[in-house]
Amino acid sequence: MHLLWFLTAVCFCLQLAWARALKDTENNRNSENDVTVAIPLIAVYGGFHYAEIGIGTPPQMFKVFFDTWNQNSWITSAKCPAEKYAMCRNHGRYDARKSDTAVTMVKRFTYVAYGTTIKGTLTKDKVMLGNQVVDLTFGEVKATDGETLDNVTFDGSFGIGLGITENKLPTILESLVSSGVIKKQVFGIYAKSNANGEIMFGGYNEALYSGELEFVDVVSKQAWMFDIKRIMFGDEDLTGEKCQGVVNDGSHHIYGPKEQVEKIYKQLDCNSADLCEVNCSEISTFPEIKITVKKTEFVIGPEDYIDQEGDTCTGRIFYHDQPAWVLGNLFLDKVYTAYDVEDASIGFAKANLSPTSRSTTTITAATTTTTSTTTTTSTTTTTSTTTTTSTTTTKATASKTATTTSTATTKPTTTCAASTPLSYLKYFELMLTMAVFRYPQL
Repeated sequence: MHLLWFLTAVCFCLQLAWARALKDTENNRNSENDVTVAIPLIAVYGGFHYAEIGIGTPPQMFKVFFDTWNQNSWITSAKCPAEKYAMCRNHGRYDARKSDTAVTMVKRFTYVAYGTTIKGTLTKDKVMLGNQVVDLTFGEVKATDGETLDNVTFDGSFGIGLGITENKLPTILESLVSSGVIKKQVFGIYAKSNANGEIMFGGYNEALYSGELEFVDVVSKQAWMFDIKRIMFGDEDLTGEKCQGVVNDGSHHIYGPKEQVEKIYKQLDCNSADLCEVNCSEISTFPEIKITVKKTEFVIGPEDYIDQEGDTCTGRIFYHDQPAWVLGNLFLDKVYTAYDVEDASIGFAKANLSPTSRSTTTITAATTTTTSTTTTTSTTTTTSTTTTTSTTTTKATASKTATTTSTATTKPTTTCAASTPLSYLKYFELMLTMAVFRYPQL
């Protein structure tokens, strides 16, 4: 009897929250104020972050991974046989039959997600992000041919990458814009490894970074790949003739071209060609890594790129057989990243690790509006801007005072630019798959 009362109370609370969210959404759309949607990101071991969202009416709550390297949206389905697939047995499953707003479709889908093929049918339903609600068409996963996703923490994935979806369906960003919730397809992410963070749609949280965001164009409209101006390890220039990189919240480390990473290993006097083990007593004497994107220099100290467990110290920089750098949480721990889908550009600023106030930059098609409010936390729910303190053009945010960088004493002649960004995107998925296998509790 007590359990029945408890379940009844939970259902009532969810329905009340859903009704309030629908009302807030309508009020915000009818307001003259711009709106941003900020959602807390919850960290799990290995550098992954997930967000909690609701799907359906009343909302069914799920953990989703916002994937910057994909455009497809999917969730594990209640119609996936748990006795046959561990992926469905181990995750929360969306049940369209329990939603008053679900519209099931006959159309089937097949996606390749992190090395595993997932299959099912498309469904349209309400999705609750913070206290905003939008319609979204997504895939209900009913079958899989692999084990990659069997034990991951998230129940589904919402793609926020460049390009178009495999079924040419609107992404969650496009749905937010078409519903009038946000003005432009932009979002900002702060996701420190092993610590909670935030993703903001429709603008950027200025309380989470210092200085100004500096934007660079992506090298292809198929992936968030950008030009790196310079990579220094001490006095050694690892840049090459041309250097490109990608950011990867799914990796705990940094990966680079073999020739350049071996130069780092040589300076560190690693005792292995594959795994860089060093003398723990010498860490303080090791050089800094300095990565310059446009004019902004990001510094990674040896205390960051060396992991110490007891008397064993190993590096967090590895080489791979690809020409571009993959900058994981070792880099992102110090960076706030801003993504502009419509302008195909990515912005960087130094992360503010101890924010004490909230300032939101809301991006519209033609202007940038900044507002400030007081807060005690760096992860918040949806915030409507109410006081306009400044209005500039969007490009006005894409500037930053140059910082002094080291002068190179040696410069490699090889390039670290990817030959084709799209093929590198496929490689990234394989890397993410390996990360999931390495950290099955993600």
